Amino acid sequence: MGYPVQVTIARDNGQNRLWGLLGLGSFVRALLCIPQAIVLFLLAFVVWLAALLSWIPILVNGRQAGWVYWGVGGVLRLTARVNLYVGLVTGAYPPIGPEGTHTVEVVFDQSEAQNRLWGIPFVGALVRVIVLLPHLIVLWALGIVVGFLVAFSWLPVLINGRQADLVVQLVGGYYRWYTRVSAYALLLTAAYPPFSLD
Repeated sequence: MGYPVQVTIARDNGQNRLWGLLGLGSFVRALLCIPQAIVLFLLAFVVWLAALLSWIPILVNGRQAGWVYWGVGGVLRLTARVNLYVGLVTGAYPPIGPEGTHTVEVVFDQSEAQNRLWGIPFVGALVRVIVLLPHLIVLWALGIVVGFLVAFSWLPVLINGRQADLVVQLVGGYYRWYTRVSAYALLLTAAYPPFSLD
C-alpha cells in the first residue's frame, strides 16, 4: 500500500462548461455544499472529542481505534471532497457518507501499529505538532500558490469542458499532503508524512 494514508484524486473526465463562468461556478458549488458544511460543522465536535481521547487506544492496544478512523477520517475525506469540488478540481458532487466510488478517495491503513509512547496523554500529540512545523510552513506557502491557482481554475473548465491536468495534480497534491499531515497530527498514522505532492 505504501504510505498508510492514501489520497487518490482521479483525472477530471469532464464538467459542464457553465461551471467555468468567471468564478460563478465555484460560488454556486459552494451553495450546493451547504449540507456538507453543516455536517462538517457538527462533526467538528467528533474530531475535538477524538483528539482528546484518541491517545487511549494507542496507549492500551498499540494501534488506533476503528471509531477514530471512521469519525476523524470521515471528516478529512469529506473536507477534501468538498474543497476539490468547490475548487472545480472534480466534477463529482461530494456525497455525505462513507467511502464509495468517488473521484476523491481517502483510505487509511487501520491495521497499522503505533508506538505506545504516542499514547502518553497530550505529550504524543504535542510532540507530533512540533515535528510537523516544517510541513506546516511549506503547506502555508503552497496554500498561497494553490489559492491563486484555484482562483483561475474556472478558465480550463470554461474553455475545455474539463479541469486541466496540471491543476488537478497541483491542487490535488496539496490536499493529499495536507490530509497526510492532518492524519499524522490527529494520531491516525504513525508514519511521518513525506514532503511530497505525490
